[in-house]
Amino acid sequence: MSTQKLGDEIRRQADGVRFSRRPETAHVECHRILQDDKDYVKKITKNRTTLVVRNISMTCDELRRRIVPSKKLHPLRFGVAHARIVYESYEFIEDELRSSYHPQNVFCYSVDRKANENFNNHINALAKCFPNVVVTKARFNIDSSGHFMNHAYYECLKLLADKPGWGYLLLMQNYDVMIKTVYETVAILEKLEGANDVHIRPCEAGRWNHSFKWDARSLRLYRDERLATPAQLNGSLTFARGAVHASLSRAAVHWMVKIVDLTVLLDQLNIKAHGIDEVLIPTLQVSEIFDMPGRFTAECVKGGHINGFITRIELWGGNKMCQSKKFRHAVCIYGIEDFSWLSRHPKIIANKAGMPVVNQLLRSDGATYEEISKDL
Repeated sequence: MSTQKLGDEIRRQADGVRFSRRPETAHVECHRILQDDKDYVKKITKNRTTLVVRNISMTCDELRRRIVPSKKLHPLRFGVAHARIVYESYEFIEDELRSSYHPQNVFCYSVDRKANENFNNHINALAKCFPNVVVTKARFNIDSSGHFMNHAYYECLKLLADKPGWGYLLLMQNYDVMIKTVYETVAILEKLEGANDVHIRPCEAGRWNHSFKWDARSLRLYRDERLATPAQLNGSLTFARGAVHASLSRAAVHWMVKIVDLTVLLDQLNIKAHGIDEVLIPTLQVSEIFDMPGRFTAECVKGGHINGFITRIELWGGNKMCQSKKFRHAVCIYGIEDFSWLSRHPKIIANKAGMPVVNQLLRSDGATYEEISKDL
C-alpha cells in the first residue's frame, strides 16, 4: 500500500475509533505534544498526572461499548495475533486491546501467577465476552531473569495456532504499547513476505547449559520423526540470543506447535541465569538444519554480527533519546516527553511505557489518528 493510500485509510477509520479521555488527562492538548511543543511539554511534566484506579463495569455490554469501534471497520488483508504476558494494570491492558481491536485480530493473554484475583477476573471477562480473545489456563511464575517466560508464550501459541484468519503473531509483554494502527501494522508485516522478524546476536556461553544435549533426538523435538530427515534428527541447535519480542509468521507458529514439541527445549533453557528468555526464538530462527518457516541464515551470527528488527523500539541506559530520563532494569520508561518522537517512529511496539498516562494520551480521542496520518 502506498503512503498516501495508507494515510487515507487511517483517516477513513478515524470516525469509527474513539478513545475515552480520562478526566485526569482531559486537560492535555495532544496536538501540541505531537508537534513537539517543548515549552508545553515542560509545563506538563512539572505536574505529572497520576491515573486513579477506577471501579469499572465488566459486563459484556460495557466491555463491548468501550472496546469495539462504533462503526464497521474495513477488512484487513490478514489478521494479527497478539500473544501478551500480563500481570497488572488492567485498564492499560484494556486500552491496548481497544487500540488494536479488529474482528480479524486475535488476542491471547498469559497471566503471571503473581497477578491478583481481581486482575485475573478482569482478564477472564475479556475472554468470556469476545470470541477473538483467549486466556491460557496455565500460570507460571515469571521473573525479571526470564524464567518461564517462553513457557507462557508457548501456551498462547498453542491456543492461537488453531484460530483462523491471522497471518502474523506478535510476542508482547505487559507494558508494551502498540504505536501503529491495525492497518499500519498489517502493511508493515505484509512486507516481510513470510519471513520472521527476530532480533539476533551471538549468545554468551553462560546462557545455556553445556552439559545438556541439544540435538533433535535428545530434545524429542519432532512430534513425528518420520517427518524429519536423518540429518535433522541428528542435528543440533545453533545458539543465538536477542529480544524476547518478535513477529512470527503463521507458518512458523504452526511449525512450533504442530510439527515440533518445544517442551524439553523450554525446560532445558530454563536455567539459573539472567536473560534466558532471550535465547529460544533467536536460536530457532538461525538453526538452519531444522528449517523453521521464515528463518534466515546463521552466517551473520556465526560471524559475530547483530541483526536488528522492526518489531520493537527500546532505549537502553545512557541513550539520550530517552527524554523522560527514567530507566528500569536499564531500559527507558517512556514519559510524555517521548510522546512526539514515538508517534513518528517506524517500529511497531514501544517497550516500555511504565506510565499509563502515556498510553492514555497515545489513545486520546481520535485526534491522534488524525495527526499521525497527516505525516504519512
